[in-house]
Amino acid sequence: MMTRIQSWLAIAALAGVFAVARPAAAQDDVSALYRASYASESARDYAGAIASMRTIESRGSSYFVKVRLGWLNYLSGDYVSSARYYRDAATAAPRAIEPRLGLTLPLLASKSWRELERACRDVLALDPNNDVGRARLAHALYMIGNYPDSATTYRKLVEDYPAELDHQTGLGWALVKMGKTAEAKQLFRQVLAVSPDNPNAKAGMALP
Repeated sequence: MMTRIQSWLAIAALAGVFAVARPAAAQDDVSALYRASYASESARDYAGAIASMRTIESRGSSYFVKVRLGWLNYLSGDYVSSARYYRDAATAAPRAIEPRLGLTLPLLASKSWRELERACRDVLALDPNNDVGRARLAHALYMIGNYPDSATTYRKLVEDYPAELDHQTGLGWALVKMGKTAEAKQLFRQVLAVSPDNPNAKAGMALP
């Protein structure tokens, strides 16, 4: 027969087992939710992927959870939620470029040009030579109607990435809007010389 002390020791030992088991089980559950989210994303079941991540979020959000929910909501077409999650992630990681670049995706998709310009400038404040941030800024400036600044940004991109045809056609169209059609057509010809069916360059060459 166990003494009272032995009984208490046995109970304490059993409690210790369960104390260890519960976190391990919880971690297994979270791992299963991540697996389910990735599987759903692969199957383009974005609602299912989001649901799994939301369950994880309900147990304690993290930077990664915020960024992933930003991405999944972007894929699902919920640009408002996507932008919110990316902004939350940027707040959680004030020096990170990743969530700020992520934010440009829903803003670009929703044609929120002024917000896109601000988001791109936030990226460039941290990483002045970021090529994605510069390209999306140039596009935002073009869509806003600020053609001179758009052309300046595109021109530097063309200098840095001469084989990136989108930068050349972007510069060409900014020049067209500034009335510099002859200069623009030189760029369009260069693009068509290596990409004969490029739609942006063909449209530019069709201008009077």
